[in-house]
Amino acid sequence: MKQLTHLFTLFFSLTTGLLFAHNSNANSIPAPDTEYSGVRQVVMAEGSFTQTVHHSHGKERNEMQMEGMSMISIIRPDKNIAWQLMPMQKMYMEVDMKSANKMSGNAPDDVTIEKVGSETLDGINTTKYKILMKDKSAGGFIWLSPENIPVKMDFLSKEGKEKNRVTMTLKNLKVEPQEAALFELPPGYQPMPSMGNMMKNFKPQ
Repeated sequence: MKQLTHLFTLFFSLTTGLLFAHNSNANSIPAPDTEYSGVRQVVMAEGSFTQTVHHSHGKERNEMQMEGMSMISIIRPDKNIAWQLMPMQKMYMEVDMKSANKMSGNAPDDVTIEKVGSETLDGINTTKYKILMKDKSAGGFIWLSPENIPVKMDFLSKEGKEKNRVTMTLKNLKVEPQEAALFELPPGYQPMPSMGNMMKNFKPQ
């Protein structure tokens, strides 16, 4: 379980930009300071899922369908928050990214990052980076386009004979301006009530 947690910490940190940096840092990856959209395919032992991705200078919106339900997340590193939208209920949940990062193990302090070379993927000239947990429990590779867009990730954790792997590929990449409204809370959405407020308002019949 510890290794799987580290694996998802790495993947979450990369997909939300926690390990990317706009400045020069030996323990960071160049950030995609541009605007683009694409389709992200994630595969793991438990199954696979597809996300539509919109990105604008660090801000990101992910949309997916799961069991007939629409799920949308908006990540705003500039505000240190992320929103999980529930379109059917017209509600949202807000997450403090700083707190989430601490709870996940403060990934940027727990990894080493090394540029290992260049590779062409689907006609894109990419730069390949190696990422490794300092305790050697998990690691893998990430491939960046010339605009520093992550077009592929491949991560593995292991404990004894047990291995867990997560891969990501970005298809239909379009580097072009994105609508600003995609990265804001839609009008009419209400915050999800906290458990405390729900219990306070609960009246037994």
